[in-house]
Amino acid sequence: MEYKEFINRIGDMKYIAHRLGFEMTKYPENSINVLEEIFNNKEMLGSLYGFEFDICFTKDNVPVVIHDKYIDDISSGRGFVKSYTLKELKDVSFTFRKSINGNNKSFTFKIVALEEILDYFNLNSSLLGSRVIQIESKDIVFFNKKNLSSLANIINKYPNLKNNIIHLSFYPYNLVLLKGIQKSHNYDITKSDLLCDYKVMVMLSKLISSIDYVSLRIKTDNFPKVNSNNTNRVNRKIFSNTFFMKFSDAINEKTLKYVINKCGNAYLYVLNSDYDINEFCNRVSSKFFEDNYDKLVFTTDNPLKIKKDEVINI
Repeated sequence: MEYKEFINRIGDMKYIAHRLGFEMTKYPENSINVLEEIFNNKEMLGSLYGFEFDICFTKDNVPVVIHDKYIDDISSGRGFVKSYTLKELKDVSFTFRKSINGNNKSFTFKIVALEEILDYFNLNSSLLGSRVIQIESKDIVFFNKKNLSSLANIINKYPNLKNNIIHLSFYPYNLVLLKGIQKSHNYDITKSDLLCDYKVMVMLSKLISSIDYVSLRIKTDNFPKVNSNNTNRVNRKIFSNTFFMKFSDAINEKTLKYVINKCGNAYLYVLNSDYDINEFCNRVSSKFFEDNYDKLVFTTDNPLKIKKDEVINI
C-alpha cells in the first residue's frame, strides 16, 4: 500500500492516547496533569477513541501508573517500583524522561496510583463517554497473585467504568488470572487484550478463549538512544527494546483479518512517525486497507497531531 493512501484516510481512523496522550500537553507522561488538560480541551478529547496507560505494583501491592518497572528514567530516585511502598514513592519527585535528549524541563509531580486515575475518569464519566480505558499490567504476576487481587478489587469499585476498562498485558497469565479472581469474587469480568510483538503470540491467542482483544505491534525504531547520562538499567532496557524490535513480525494481512474477525477492531501500537506509517503500509495491500480502515485503532502519543497529518519524519 502507498503511504499517501494511509494519509488520505488518517483523519477518519480511531486513535488511543498512549501513556494518557502526554505529547498533546506540556506535562510528563502518565501524570494526572495530562488528563486534566485533555479533558479541559474539547478538540483534544474529541480526537480520542480512548486512553492507554501502564501500571506496576509497589511493595505493598498498590498499582501505580508508570511505564517502566523502575523509576530511574523519570524521577529523582532509582530502583524498581516493587522495591518501594506507595508512601515511599510519593516522597519521590517524578518528571520528564531523562533519556530523551534535550528534555530539561523542571516540572515535577507525585506518582499517581491507579485509584486516583480511575477516580478522575469516574468523576468525568459524562465527558469520557464510551471511550476505552486500557490498563496495561507490566509485572509478571505468576508468583504474586496479591497484585492482581488488588487490581481486581480496585476495578470493582468503579461499576460505571466496567464497559470502558480493558486489561492489557504481554503475559497471557495476567489476563487469565485477573478474570479468574474476578469470577471467584462475583465481580464484573474485565475484558482482556493480549499485546503481541510476534506472530507466535498471535497464534497463542487463538488457544486462549478468555482473550477478548489482540493488539499488534507496529515495528518501529522510535526509541531513546543509549546515553552515558542514563543509569545502566535504563541503557540495558533501551538496548533490549532496540534489539528485539528487529524481529517484530506481528502485522500482516492474515493476522489482521484474524484479529478483526475475532474482535471487531484491530488494535495497533504504537504509531508516532512516518517510519511507523511506512512499516504498516509495507505490510498491507491497498484493497485490505480500504476495506478495513474503519476497523483499525492506532495507539499514539498524540492522537490530535496524527489526525491532522502532522507526523514526524525520522
